[in-house]
This record gives sequence, structure tokens and C-alpha cells, in this order.
Amino acid sequence: MGSMWPGRTIAAALVLAGCAGVPTGSSLLENRVAAVLERRGLGSDALRVIDNLLRHGPPAPPAAPPLVLELLARPLDAADASRIFHELVPGSLVTLQAAPSKDSFEDLLKAYLDELAGAQRMLRATTRAFDDEALLRELSAGLPSSAQLLPLADLRVDRANALFIDATVRFASRIKDVSMNRRTFESPIGTVVIGTRGDDRHAPGAALIVDPGGEDVYERAPARNGAVSVIVDLGGNDEYRGSDVAVRALSAIVDLGGDDRYAMEGSGLGAAIAGASLLIDFSGDDTYAAKFFAQGAAAFGFGALLDLGGDDRYRVEAWGQGFAAAGGVGLLWDRAGNDRYAAGGVPDPFDRGAGLSGVQGASFGARGRLGGGAGILRDDGGDDVYEAQMFAQGIGYYYGVGLLWDRSGADRYQAHRYAQGNAAHQAVGVLRDEAGDDRYTADWYAQGMGLDIAVGVLVDASGSDTYAARGGSQGSATANGFGLLFDEQARFELAAAEHGWGRAEWLRGLPSVALLLHGSRAQFARAGQRVAPPAENPPVAVQPMSAQTCPSSDPGEALLCRVRDANDPAGTWRELSTLLEEDPATPLAGWIAIALARRPPANASEIAALLAKRESCNVRALALRAWPTLPAAQEGIRSGCFRLQAAARAALARLGAPIPADAALPSFLRALPPQEDTY
Repeated sequence: MGSMWPGRTIAAALVLAGCAGVPTGSSLLENRVAAVLERRGLGSDALRVIDNLLRHGPPAPPAAPPLVLELLARPLDAADASRIFHELVPGSLVTLQAAPSKDSFEDLLKAYLDELAGAQRMLRATTRAFDDEALLRELSAGLPSSAQLLPLADLRVDRANALFIDATVRFASRIKDVSMNRRTFESPIGTVVIGTRGDDRHAPGAALIVDPGGEDVYERAPARNGAVSVIVDLGGNDEYRGSDVAVRALSAIVDLGGDDRYAMEGSGLGAAIAGASLLIDFSGDDTYAAKFFAQGAAAFGFGALLDLGGDDRYRVEAWGQGFAAAGGVGLLWDRAGNDRYAAGGVPDPFDRGAGLSGVQGASFGARGRLGGGAGILRDDGGDDVYEAQMFAQGIGYYYGVGLLWDRSGADRYQAHRYAQGNAAHQAVGVLRDEAGDDRYTADWYAQGMGLDIAVGVLVDASGSDTYAARGGSQGSATANGFGLLFDEQARFELAAAEHGWGRAEWLRGLPSVALLLHGSRAQFARAGQRVAPPAENPPVAVQPMSAQTCPSSDPGEALLCRVRDANDPAGTWRELSTLLEEDPATPLAGWIAIALARRPPANASEIAALLAKRESCNVRALALRAWPTLPAAQEGIRSGCFRLQAAARAALARLGAPIPADAALPSFLRALPPQEDTY
């Protein structure tokens, strides 16, 4: 870098006008981003901040998907929607197409029943019964709680699910319109029903129903306790009612033709917990409606809805349309047609102006208890409309990954906040649109935004597009997040005066990285008024200190309140010193360090020395900020923990000591002045 920028400099990346075309490979994107980061004085080391914080922090929670950790370690890889999709979706679904077999129906049926029986045996052998009644009650009201899901973390259903999915895809693609004799018989998996070409009504309870045609009505009920529940309908405008969620079970609906109506009063339509559920509709203009946990939703299992053709309508109240909770992969894949995806929302306890949707490529973990899963919505063609409230359209929350991948068409995306390529709290959210003149509308924290050690990405590969949001959006990041919006030809509009367009806020003494990559024809507006493109070198922004609330139910904040209001400060600090000596693993150590900075006692050196012995580099960094000493700073500057190195560098500056020549610092700590450690 030729010269140090005056004042504070922002950890943001805004590509110069007139850039090259959209990158088609990861190396091209990496090179383009690296050049921008070098100009900012951050260097490519800034892309390692998330991984470094995670490696030196608490371990990942149960059920955290390995793919999430990989993408957090390499944020630019999140732009590769194809890689994410193909890594998570079974190959048999990817290659699914109708290819009728020359085998007779009876031979196909016998082979399928044998395969279903094998998958069922494996599911029952590798799982155990659990309280599914309580879980189903929670599903009827919304999202399953971590208390219900945590006991399922050790279930192993992948092999049984794979056998079931592959067998069902083979049967669905090979069966053809042949004459069938109406009958009912028992099989190793349960009752098998062969319907008629008339308008039949099928009650729940059969393990397999095959119906050759007619306008049929199917009443569905949850599949449980290792059951198999499959419908294969060869034609007609059919109606599906009830709830067909699979809970420790294997379930499928395969409909080969007709304009069908799927109206679930409860959960279902490709929804599974500790099992697998498929809905495959080959053709027709279909409507899908359900309440919660539906239309491609899963936890500790696999749930998928595939629609291969037609102009379709999808409606869910919340938690669906490609949604995953802990350990699940939820997929909604529509291959063709002008489609509409709509979602409501459950009440938001924080009253942020809209409901919680959790839809359209969304994944949620239970913060502090369980990681999320992988939620995917893929649409291959047509002019589509996506409507939701909060947490939607490529959203990951707490060790989850959410992907919305639209491959063509002039599309419209509308949401409130936490949407359109957003992630929060160690998660990944991606929205990728390959073609068409698209419109994106949101409120806050959207359109390529990463919040708190998270990766949020929006890539629009072609077309003349428009973006509108209030703030905190359009390539922005806070709390050591990574935010990327890539669109060469677009109009970007924000309402807020300062937030968005590559704004990044530092935290923990480390950068967030925000990138708004655009071309020379991009336009910018605030509150409807055309403005110049954002500045190339805006100043660093440090995230403000969190407001303290007293009294507080949070143990850490309560400790700060106690120290602040203590009538006997010396006595209070003696108690805290004793706590540090007697309980080396106390989770309050970091809060004690923060209290030390705010109200240092007479024995501050003793407290700082106790904190410096902690294994956690985060605690040691806070202690070094609060009460810097030369030995602690010299040790910290040589560590591999970025946060501790940042604190040590700031301490050395305060102490007037030089940085040791053998300290291997990341680029941003060498090039930019020390920043505050806020929390």
C-alpha cells in the first residue's frame, strides 16, 4: 500500500467501476477479491478471520454440518451454488427423469417392495423408538424445540434413507401406464393397495398405494415408528390432504401427471425427522399449501419436494420450502414454469416489524445447543416470485447453511429482514441468480450480509437488476462477518444514510469483510435520489459497545452489574479472584476481564495474572485489553490467535514497546492501526 489512509479505515471491499465480467470460477473470484483487499490494506488474511476465531473458540455444537465449517473457512466458496447443491443432494434425484422400463408392472412392484423392506429393516435396526407424540405436538405449533431434537443426534439414518430414495426414484421413473388389477394384499412392509382408473378415495394406513388414474383424494397421516408410507399415482387431477410428515419413517408421494392440489392441514409434503420423505410431481400446474415444517423440510433426515414441470404455487406459514433444522437436508426443487413461493410468519418475540418465516432456502440451529442443517430451494426456469417475511431466501442461522439458487428468468424477491443471502452466528446464507432482469426488495440485514462470524452471499450473474433495502444490506458485514454482493449491472438503492454498500464494522479488534462488486454502469440512489458511487476508501467503523442492562438475567451481564453497583468493591473483587483460582473452567472469566477494564480494583495485577493463565485466547485477549503487561503482550503477539494478537499489538502500543521482529502477524494487523475490542 502506497500510504496509510487518514483516520480509521473500513474493512470493506467495493470494486472499482469498470471491472471485468462475472467470475465463472472460484480462482477468478479469489483473484478479484484479493486485489481489492490488498488495496484496502487488509490482505487476503482478512478472509481467514472467521476460521481463526472458530478454531480458537468453543467447539462446534452437535449436528453442525461439516460443509458449514468448510465454507466458513473459505467464504468465497459459498458463491459456488452448484458445488453446495451437488454435495448435499442424492445423485439419483439429480438425474431423475422418466424412463419407462420394459419390465412388467408386477416385476417392478415386486422389486420395489423388496427394496422398501430392506430400507425399513435398516431404519429400524439403526434407530430406536422415541417420544414422537411430543415432537408432533410441537410441529403442529411451529418448529421442533432443541429439547425434542437433541436426543435424536445419535440416530444414524443416512444408509436407510439412501436405499429408500434410490429405490423410490427407480420405481417412479420406470413405471408406466399399464393395466393393473384392483386389489389389496399384505406384504413385509404392510398393506399394499392397487387402485382403479376411477375417482378413488384412499384412507391413510397403507404402506404402498399405486393408483393408475382418475381424480383421486388421498387422506394422509404422519408416518411413524419405522413405517413405510408411499403413494404412486399415474395420472389425474388429484388432491392430497392431512399431514404426511415422516417421523422415524420413510414416506413418499409420487404423482406422474395432472394439475394436483396438495393441501396439508399439518406438516408434510417432503418433510422428515429421523427418516426420509419425498414428494415428486412430474407435470401439471400444481398448488402446494401447508402450515409448518413443509415443502422440503428435515431434521436429522432428508426431506425433498421435486416438481418437474408446470406453473406452480407454493404457500407455507413458516419453516419450509427448502428448510433444515439440526442434522437435516431440506430441498425444494422446481425444474420449470413460472412459479410463486409465498410464506407467512410466526410472531417475532423481538417485534422487529414482521413474522419469522424460515423459508426458501433456510436453515436454523438452536443457538448454544444444536447446529443447523442445509436448506435448499432451487428453481431452474421461469419468471418466479419469492415472498416472505424474516429469515428467508438464502438464510443460515447458527451453524446452518441456506441456499436459494434460481437458474433463469426475470424474478422478484421480496422479504423483510435477514434475507436474500444473509447469515447470522457462525452460519452461511447464499442467494445465487444466474440470469434475468431481477428485483430484490428487503428491509434490513439482507442482500449479501454476514452478521457475527457468518458468511452471507448474493451473486447475480447476469441481467439488469434492481436492489432496494433500508440499511445494513447490499454487501455489508458486522461482528467479524463476511458479506458479498456481486452484480455487474444493477441499480442499488438504500434508505439509511450510512449503512450498506460495502460497510463493514470491526469487532473483537478484528475486521469484518464486506464486498460490493459492481461494474461501470451500476447506479446508486438513497431515498430515491441518485447519488455518486460509494467512496473507495471509507474509514474503519468499529461496532459500538453493547448497551448494558441492569438488572439482567444473563449471568455475564449480571456480573458486570454487580461489580458496577458494588458497595464493597474490594470484597467483590476478592470473591472473583477466588472464583478464578478455584474454578479454572468458569465461563465467567471473560466477563471478569470486561469488568476489570470498567472498574479496575487495587489487586488488578493479580486478577490480570490469573486471567493470563487461561487456555482461552479470547479471555486472555480481553484481559490484555483491560490490564496490559509487557510479558503478556509479548507472549500474545506470537500466538496464532488473531484476537489475542490484536490485543497484544494494542497493548504494545500503549506500553510504548516495539512489535517483536519474529511475530507473524496477519496483513491487516501490520497495515492498519490497532482497533478497539468491543463486544
